[in-house]
Amino acid sequence: MATITIQATQNFLKPSVISNVFKKYVSIPQGLPIIDIGAGTGNITQWLVTETKNDILAYELDLALAKSLSEAYRQYPRVQIQATNFLAAVNLPSRYCVVSNIPFMSTTAIVKQLTEDKRFEFGYFVMQEEAANRFGGQQLTAPSGILSIQMQIRHKFSLLHHFSRADFSPAPSVETVLVKIERIQNKVSLDQEQFFMNFVSYLFNQSHPVVRRAPILGRYMARRIDLGRIQLMQKKPSDLTIEDFLYLFSLCTYEVLEKIAGYDEKLKSEGSSIQKIYRTRNASNWKNMV
Repeated sequence: MATITIQATQNFLKPSVISNVFKKYVSIPQGLPIIDIGAGTGNITQWLVTETKNDILAYELDLALAKSLSEAYRQYPRVQIQATNFLAAVNLPSRYCVVSNIPFMSTTAIVKQLTEDKRFEFGYFVMQEEAANRFGGQQLTAPSGILSIQMQIRHKFSLLHHFSRADFSPAPSVETVLVKIERIQNKVSLDQEQFFMNFVSYLFNQSHPVVRRAPILGRYMARRIDLGRIQLMQKKPSDLTIEDFLYLFSLCTYEVLEKIAGYDEKLKSEGSSIQKIYRTRNASNWKNMV
């Protein structure tokens, strides 16, 4: 590949690392289209070309990089280079998987978009460990959060590998991991999903730290809980697993849940009204902006 001037820096995995780590953990069924988000210099794209026979869509918003990739893979009809931001992608396959060193500047937005897309089946993601823990929660041995619990009703998170900073060029200033995210059968029925979202948001956003002290819901659940699980009432929401949340949710009637209707939407609306600063690939403090 010809030498090019990269307009926005990114931490690229070295080809030897991709070969060793991906060969061990990444498995793609034949025929399923693969998307590489933030293809960069094409290190992951090249591994996919070599190791699979699948169609590959590589997204790269840096025009210089995208042009170089297009030239490098011109002789491969099954490889399509998209010189655009994946977040603005249209006409995606009816089903697909992802193998990507996600651009750190867009981690949250990309994961959110993928997990809300029913066409997305699973993906292997190189990402900042802090961000992975925020998405995976206790599935990745981290405390639970609103985002992790809500995501886990449709997705399973698995931590596969910890990278060394020397595995990248240039080396990142944070810890980086390989995570698998896969769509699973919904743990909450569609007609109950919004009720569950409100339930989770409400428990996490009370001034009292333990579940038992939550207004409206605390005493109600305590009167109905199985004595064998009474200890859940004395835990913080961040100490609960997705299974704990699902059990506590099952204790609540429609009438009780109606009292907190709209809570999740309200919380997200308030959050979106706060001015956000999005880091760029060359931001010195990007690790705090995932």
